[in-house]
Amino acid sequence: MAQLPGTIAPPSGPTDDRDQDRQARRRLPSNDRLLLILLLASVLLAFAQPTLGGVVRVTGSGDGCPDWPQCFGSWVPPWNDGHAIVEWSHRTVGTVFGAVILVATALIWIRYRSHRGLFYTYTAALILVIAVGGVGGQVVLSELDPAWRTLHLGGAEIVAALTAFGLILATYRPAMPKLGQVPPEHSTALKLGVAAATMSLITLLSGAYAVWRGAGAVCPEWPLCGGAIIPESELVWIHVIHRIISLVTAVLILYAGHKIYRMPNAPTALKVSAAAAPVILIAQVLMGAANPWSQFDEWARAGHLSLATLLWVDLSFVVSLILLPVPFKASQQILGPSGRPEAETA
Repeated sequence: MAQLPGTIAPPSGPTDDRDQDRQARRRLPSNDRLLLILLLASVLLAFAQPTLGGVVRVTGSGDGCPDWPQCFGSWVPPWNDGHAIVEWSHRTVGTVFGAVILVATALIWIRYRSHRGLFYTYTAALILVIAVGGVGGQVVLSELDPAWRTLHLGGAEIVAALTAFGLILATYRPAMPKLGQVPPEHSTALKLGVAAATMSLITLLSGAYAVWRGAGAVCPEWPLCGGAIIPESELVWIHVIHRIISLVTAVLILYAGHKIYRMPNAPTALKVSAAAAPVILIAQVLMGAANPWSQFDEWARAGHLSLATLLWVDLSFVVSLILLPVPFKASQQILGPSGRPEAETA
């Protein structure tokens, strides 16, 4: 209502502050159900895509569709060709994944540009998804070159990490009381988490490269390779190096998981993620051992990569939760949504 001449406007008081806080609370991404559904779907699809890629690899369906982006000159595969259907399914899930990332990014651009971390994370994810799709086309056109395939998988795994970080960014805030600063007790845990996640990715890519070079089945025994103690061929060396990297990674993950789980003031979500890492690791090691034990059956080979991806995503959550350990709803008990202490807004 317009102010009458000669009157004095009443000063803004606690009621105005509470109204501002309610408006700020409604603008939080953690209260946007559609956005959270899209972010969660992104994480699930980011896990499914490399898993399907593993199925494509172990079934020998990498060239099931010899052209790209179409399959035998059509947008649908020949339904009597199993390899074409597997490869087409992998591409289709990738397309759906890209569409979900695009919609989520557009929603963030429109509604949450002020949330810089979320804005930049999903913008990077969108750009990388497009790049990974292009690299996937190059994989087909290069007749499944191992270097291009490794680059394709590496890009897909980084996208998976970005989606995990984006989901945490939408629902968590940095530690109190200083936003954006990692508490001292979290510093060591953060270094261990980053190191463990990095080594898990290196292990994953080295194993994939070994398979694509034809070195995946050159060691018929486990945990040793069999035959001479010192490898006698390049392919055996590639496989043995992957196993050595895996051993170092396993020790690091077990140690990091233990230290992070026992970290002071660790939130429940972080404890669960840290405890899950050794469990997934053990399952992955057993699945790796199942490869030579099962004469490298398809289920063991696909399961090994799937669990490796799951471990990478879990460790991405661990690192994200160390950086952002406080849920938005819990932080509002300390700071109002507008950034002021609740004592000042009550």
